[in-house]
Amino acid sequence: MVLGLTGQPVLLAHSPETLEFIRLRNTYLDPLHLLQAELLARSRGREAALDSPLEQALLVTVAGIAAGLRNTG
Repeated sequence: MVLGLTGQPVLLAHSPETLEFIRLRNTYLDPLHLLQAELLARSRGREAALDSPLEQALLVTVAGIAAGLRNTG
């Protein structure tokens, strides 16, 4: 839909620098997303205290993803 609306052959064709930045950023964020999903599943599967290592690891993934997304999140 976006390509049809913009008339571009690929997303961000007009801004190759931005496209490269996003591709580079995603190489770091994709593993964090997977780790966060796993930690969420583990956290929901049991009752963990807020200060447990599991919950702390989950908060680190939240902070890491937020930092990686910056103003595009």
